[in-house]
Amino acid sequence: MLVAPVTGQTTAGSKFDPALATSPPVRAALAFVDAHFAQQVDEWIRLTEIPAPSGEEGQRAAYVRTQLEALGLTVEVDSIGNLWTVLPGAGDGPRLVLAAHLDTVHPLGTDLTVHRTDSTLHAPGVFDNTASVANLLALARAWQAAGVRARGDVVLLWTVQEELGLRGMAYWLDHDAADLLVAVDGALGPVHYGALGIYWSRMVFSGAGSHTNTSRGKPHPMRAAARCILDIYGIPLPDPAAPVSAVYNVGMIRGGSVVNAIPEDVAFTVDLRTVDPVLLERLDSTIVATCQIAATAESVTFRREWMLRTAAGGTPDQLAPRATHPLVLTAVDVLRYLGWSFAGGPAAIPSGSTDANVGVVRGLPAISVGRARGGDQHTLREWADIATARTGTRQLVLLAAALAGVDER
Repeated sequence: MLVAPVTGQTTAGSKFDPALATSPPVRAALAFVDAHFAQQVDEWIRLTEIPAPSGEEGQRAAYVRTQLEALGLTVEVDSIGNLWTVLPGAGDGPRLVLAAHLDTVHPLGTDLTVHRTDSTLHAPGVFDNTASVANLLALARAWQAAGVRARGDVVLLWTVQEELGLRGMAYWLDHDAADLLVAVDGALGPVHYGALGIYWSRMVFSGAGSHTNTSRGKPHPMRAAARCILDIYGIPLPDPAAPVSAVYNVGMIRGGSVVNAIPEDVAFTVDLRTVDPVLLERLDSTIVATCQIAATAESVTFRREWMLRTAAGGTPDQLAPRATHPLVLTAVDVLRYLGWSFAGGPAAIPSGSTDANVGVVRGLPAISVGRARGGDQHTLREWADIATARTGTRQLVLLAAALAGVDER
């Protein structure tokens, strides 16, 4: 929610000073964003219509690379497809990484045509995460046009395979370095400074199989899977309103190849999430034990296959020092300066499911900030609010300037 801009004092410990927005290079960068926002929206639409399912981001990455090189920037690409450029600083500030993931969840062949109304864009992937890809490109253009020079290097990074478990960011941090990490992902407003632990598992039940005519009384993997799914949904979870809760979901099921036989293998997936590492392990163990009990009851075998395993960043109490880190305070103050009201909820939230998680669990100061308002992500009904993307880009200009420092010497 936007209200009137705030020009008063900022939070103690924050790196943002409202006077920063009036310094000549930053003021020029903000003016560039405003003057070229219509072109940013056109590019946002163009990017959305470039397919980029996880693992197949090459066409979108090539577009980003072309745009960066047109600005005279040097572009680097690693072996899995991450792409980045460095806006060089004076050498006496922190190395700040701003990251947006290139990929979407929508497979090749999905109709990505963008439908525009006066205030919104509608298309699969338009919000998650194409809005961020466009925001970061707009930041690069504004920075270059205004001649901003920070004290520290500002790395603009476009990652791959985020939707497959933050793989691109993990690979990049294995081979490069950051002092501060900001993932541009999610709805504009809240600043996430924690890391949601995510376990994806494939639960597989196997047996000898049988023709339907001889199936009565035989071991049955499908029956075991059905029993297990129902029993999993009986596992108690903390109240959603509790300081620490959890969620799980059975999202996919497969098995068999013909109608008239007991299938030899049946599998379903479980998505388990919580910020609490102890709760994450306890629930995971309970789910696996539930599957084993169901397999034994139906005289079939069971095995768990890992699909994704990302660590939990910690409970709100465990993350209390991060809540007051200058990185978090600065991001909140920037949004307040831009007129964002947090009346509907907390400004900083000790959870997250973005590339920033990789930094959090490694002990790196890391947050995620939003790109725009939007909703229905990961569905064909996905939408994004146009005007708030401008606020999202202005946010990045001020955040980069505040965190990396502006060198006006």
